[in-house]
Amino acid sequence: MTARRAGAFRDDARPALRVVFFAERAGFLLFFAVFFFVFAFFFTTVRPPQIRLAAGNPDHTIGVLSREREPRVAIEPRAGGVIVRIPALAGDPRWRRRMAALGALVAAAAVLGSLRLGRAWEAVAKRGDFADLPLPLLVFLSVAVLVSAPLALIGLTALAFAEERIETGPDAVTIRSTVFERTRVETIPLSELECWRETLWPLSPWWTWAVTRLAARSGGRLHPIAGAAGPKEKRAIGLALAQATGKPLLGDFGRALSPR
Repeated sequence: MTARRAGAFRDDARPALRVVFFAERAGFLLFFAVFFFVFAFFFTTVRPPQIRLAAGNPDHTIGVLSREREPRVAIEPRAGGVIVRIPALAGDPRWRRRMAALGALVAAAAVLGSLRLGRAWEAVAKRGDFADLPLPLLVFLSVAVLVSAPLALIGLTALAFAEERIETGPDAVTIRSTVFERTRVETIPLSELECWRETLWPLSPWWTWAVTRLAARSGGRLHPIAGAAGPKEKRAIGLALAQATGKPLLGDFGRALSPR
């Protein structure tokens, strides 16, 4: 009796599983085809303007960043403070190729994973059992691929086109972050700035590629900065901001940091 009920359930479930399988595979592949086309278009055609120092101005960029022909991160002293400019990674042809290759690898891995999961769903639709993968694991893996892969590509795009400008003055620190043509401006009064913090704790933005995070601590909160900069660049930026504001650059557990 139980076997008959199970068989009847499988017979009733097969049409629904076929619909889920084909809808998932077709929709997933279509989404990635469109997204990858847009992704490749942006990385091969759109080039953010390079941020250069004005002609005739001396190169005040910190030494560790000045060894390159055109330093990506510019740290410029000014009266009463400093200006830090972090242009988009996509403005550098080398980084643009790297990001496009990484995006292609993520998309290829997601497509191959979806095809493998598609075969598992197809087996369920044909045989009505879960011999290959248990249903909870199959559902979990399908949702993980459908969610994580698009987020990874969106994160790569945000990382590639993110720009940031940090200005310190006699009275305040101004942070301007631009992602997807949206600019967020945050002003921290210098009197409320406690310190600059380099930490391994996860902070926004979620799309940053570096494990080390840099932030301004004010009012007991950490305000993340330099999300698109690498670890060495973050240390150089933190030291420059600390020198300009007179606030220390601290690591986890309150230890003072020095140049790498």
